[in-house]
Amino acid sequence: MKILRIFLVLNCLTFLQAETVVCSFAILKDLCAQICEGTEIEVLTIVPNSVDPHLYQSKPSDSKMIAKANLVITNGLNLEGWIGGIISASGYNGTVLLASTNIKPRYLGTLPDPHIWHSPKLIIQMIDNITNGLSVAFPRHKPIFTKNSIDLKKSFQMVEAKITKLFVDIPENKRIMLTTHDAFFYFSMNYNIKVLSPQGISTGDDPSAADMKNLINQIRDLNISAIFLENLSNHKIINIISEETGKSVKGILFADTLKENSSLQETLMYNATTIAKAILKGEDSNQQDTFMYKLKSFWKKITS
Repeated sequence: MKILRIFLVLNCLTFLQAETVVCSFAILKDLCAQICEGTEIEVLTIVPNSVDPHLYQSKPSDSKMIAKANLVITNGLNLEGWIGGIISASGYNGTVLLASTNIKPRYLGTLPDPHIWHSPKLIIQMIDNITNGLSVAFPRHKPIFTKNSIDLKKSFQMVEAKITKLFVDIPENKRIMLTTHDAFFYFSMNYNIKVLSPQGISTGDDPSAADMKNLINQIRDLNISAIFLENLSNHKIINIISEETGKSVKGILFADTLKENSSLQETLMYNATTIAKAILKGEDSNQQDTFMYKLKSFWKKITS
């Protein structure tokens, strides 16, 4: 009887211990939290939603956060080059799950493109990876993870269908856009959109003068009107391009983070809707931009 009581006490203590998952950045936290819904698992993120994961500067509190984790989830594909040092400093020796497992990325030279969360098809693989990792780390919650995973994958399949419908009536030769850095390749492959950007796959990659000149010439030659800023990027580069080409910026996209108070599903729909509207309004917008550009040029001449 005494042994049974000891067993029950130890079993209860196991349940009472905090169950914690630490994700590298906010997009992974959102996916993980949706899979963990209905459990008491605490899902945390190292990089806040308002901070660029490419350029994140670690803090001592990050190591303390990881030290108490039952599971650490990262994107991989060279997104979190800073995380190895944090894990080493924390003393954490548990599992580090890569959400990008079994996904074949695009490579630019030797560097993989980490922005896989812009493709609903690839997100489904990420969901499977995260669900499997959670089920191993917290086996008693496996039925909840499995059910939530099925529902979550269905939601992204619906997002995929809605975004496809947004672009189906737009001629392929009109599906051209420009944004701050090269984060929308997987999105572009899904919906057959040509995406130009002055910066590379990291927001820390500054374009050369020759790159800027070539890009400005492309915008003029292709008559691109769908030009966007990104919420976490340096706006100076896009503003220079806008000034040089006479094209106005058509909105803000969320490349490496979530839209404020939004899920990943809502963020993807917002981005796609913003892009589709800008392309559809392209002709009228081009005429207006050309008029304003000529007006500004004329004003500069008479005031100089």
